[in-house]
Amino acid sequence: MTDQDEERYAAIMADHDAAIARELDQVHAENSAVLDQVQAMVSPEAFQQIKDTLADSGFTHSYQIADSPVGMPQDDDFVLGTVYVNQTTNGGFSGDDYAGTMSMPLQAGRYFQFCYAC
Repeated sequence: MTDQDEERYAAIMADHDAAIARELDQVHAENSAVLDQVQAMVSPEAFQQIKDTLADSGFTHSYQIADSPVGMPQDDDFVLGTVYVNQTTNGGFSGDDYAGTMSMPLQAGRYFQFCYAC
């Protein structure tokens, strides 16, 4: 690889890294806005459980407030009721990869829904 090629490669990678950083900032802003809405809808105890679940769920994204759950009911001892999980990757190639969608009940028949990958 010539010096010119290395410089072009470095510039391409820097642009790529900047694009990823912008996308992650956008995802964070969108997720934060949804979490603010969720916090206004639930008790402090329920919101803490939601935050703990998010922290334990690996990479999370696509936060939304949904009208119906996705997946199968799970017994997660969530203070507001039954949590639903639609696990789309169960172990993966390495046996350690899991991904899917989780729906946690809110008030008034709504659900906090997010995707996870860990």
